[in-house]
Amino acid sequence: MPAPKKKVKRQSQELDITTGLSRSVGQGLLFGFADEAEAFVRSLAGDKGYEENLETIRSELDAFREQAPVAAYGSEALASIPSALLGGAGLARLGLTGAGKIGAIEGALYGAGTGESAEERLTGAALGATLGGGVSKAAEKLLPQKSKIAKKLQEKGIPLTPGQSLRDQGSIGSSLITALEDLTTSYPGAGAVIQGKRLEGLIKTNQVFINEAVQPLNIKIPKNLTPRESFEFVQDRLDEEYAKILPKLSISDLGNFENKILNTIEDSILDPKEQERVLKIVNKTILTQIKDGKISGNLLKNAQTDLRKLSSSYKKRGGFEGDVGEVLSNIKRLLENEIDLQNPNSDQLKKINQVYKNMIPINRAMENAIVNEGIFTPAQLLRAVKKQDETLRKRQTIAGKQPLQETAEQAQQILGSQFPETGTASRLLAQDIIIDPTKLVTLGPPAILSELAMARIGGMSPTTGLLTSADPVVRGLSPFFGSQLSQVPINETEE
Repeated sequence: MPAPKKKVKRQSQELDITTGLSRSVGQGLLFGFADEAEAFVRSLAGDKGYEENLETIRSELDAFREQAPVAAYGSEALASIPSALLGGAGLARLGLTGAGKIGAIEGALYGAGTGESAEERLTGAALGATLGGGVSKAAEKLLPQKSKIAKKLQEKGIPLTPGQSLRDQGSIGSSLITALEDLTTSYPGAGAVIQGKRLEGLIKTNQVFINEAVQPLNIKIPKNLTPRESFEFVQDRLDEEYAKILPKLSISDLGNFENKILNTIEDSILDPKEQERVLKIVNKTILTQIKDGKISGNLLKNAQTDLRKLSSSYKKRGGFEGDVGEVLSNIKRLLENEIDLQNPNSDQLKKINQVYKNMIPINRAMENAIVNEGIFTPAQLLRAVKKQDETLRKRQTIAGKQPLQETAEQAQQILGSQFPETGTASRLLAQDIIIDPTKLVTLGPPAILSELAMARIGGMSPTTGLLTSADPVVRGLSPFFGSQLSQVPINETEE
């Protein structure tokens, strides 16, 4: 490290506190370059030369720091936080990732800004980068932070407890708080409150799944409905939509359509016996639906539903019957393509069919959760989503491309697979309180504290905000810390 420059002790002078605070704040906002900026502006206005202005500004700033160090350094530190955070966000948008790297760059900039000579700037930049990066990296590893997946779930409207918000983030602080909340769920008095909040979050998660399922049709579900009521509401709307669109649909150019079906069967790998089997299925599900030289909307829907069920059933059997299922799937796609070709309104039917398909795994998950009033866990939905996958060896599920799968996987990771405690322990405790009312004294305080900690305002948890506030503050201050520490001289000689 080069030897520090001998500093000239500037003459102490009284300074207006407003001017001093303004300059300190400017230093924080501009990472130590505010004195140069002010000197340049004043020199343009004809107020002395740049170097003379700079010397005066630095002298007055040093005087203010001597007279009011808390106000000077405190205001500069606070002002540096938004600049550091906004600068970090800008660097992230440019592709730079990692708190340590961002802290190092900003620390180097701030360290350079606080130096006065070229040598001091180089030394300050090097030490600022080391210290700023180190502080930022330590904050990332130690302090609680909300996980990226938790943020995505909250953006979708799912309320989370503090422990759930911090789950799987990776920092030591986040892991400790999550573990503490998990352990507290079985603590008398406090546990019931936490489980209640988790149940509220699970119910809202069910509603988010249903809302996601109906997005193709943009169905607006009333907010006050339970998941089961929301499901019934959607089913009623689907019936209405089908009733509107089906009378408008038909296939009248049957000759061309029948030739496409025959070509599909003949080009398949099926032997003649299996081809004959498929022809019988097609005759029963499609050709018998011809009335007055066309297949009308309601009959088209019946044919489409029958082909979907049959193809799925055959695929599950594997072997030659699995091949039959694949051919039936191809014929189903032919039918859907023909509907598109011959009907200008078929886009609406596609949307209706997609919503109907999306609701099938939700229906199955609710059936499996019947003992919990139809409120299902993300794990139950994921199993239903996998079952719904008709692709060979569940390729669609493996690729993560099934409807509802992404949100369900995110919720599974944060909320878990278990249904929240039903209250058995709480009921036993209530019985004990009836027998011995003095126990209420010991259970009341933890219940009240838990209620306060789990409280939500506008769907957000103040506790989570408080727990996660330390990380951005420390990371925002890291360039300032790095710059100040980098300017501490080894020896200071007065002249």
